[in-house]
Amino acid sequence: MDRYLCVIAELDEETQHSLKMYEELILENGFRDRKAKGLPYHITLNTYSVEYEGYLKELLDVVKVNCKQINVVFTSFGLFGLNVIYLNPAMNRALMELYDTAKEYSNSEYSVFAAHTTLFIGDPENTLKLLPEFVRIAKKTAGNLKYVSLYEFPSAILIKRVELLEE
Repeated sequence: MDRYLCVIAELDEETQHSLKMYEELILENGFRDRKAKGLPYHITLNTYSVEYEGYLKELLDVVKVNCKQINVVFTSFGLFGLNVIYLNPAMNRALMELYDTAKEYSNSEYSVFAAHTTLFIGDPENTLKLLPEFVRIAKKTAGNLKYVSLYEFPSAILIKRVELLEE
């Protein structure tokens, strides 16, 4: 599989902890989750060719001194096909501005920003079994996007992480 880079906005530690209940439910039900192991809960801002690594490292330095942490409130669940369950954040100006900062040179030239936090990637039959269980245990979830990070995929290797300014 070809290597590529991702810039992601990571949720704060408290929100990471509260979202673990979905992981626990997946494990309790014996389902195999195919999302990258060890990757923090996040919103993907964009993907890039590996040739832009130097540019993206510099971009994170700019983001670090110019962007504040962003409050997000998750409003619903969503599906990509029948293989992916995600939490859908309410869009806000700060999140759109962060996305706009990161879209130059991306692989997503013609795509629309579909902000989401992936909870499960698996087979359609398991997705259909898990979704009602996720809804059953759901509680209002809100948090802060605290870090912006650069990862290399498909191996999910952290290259660089910066902490956003406190509000």
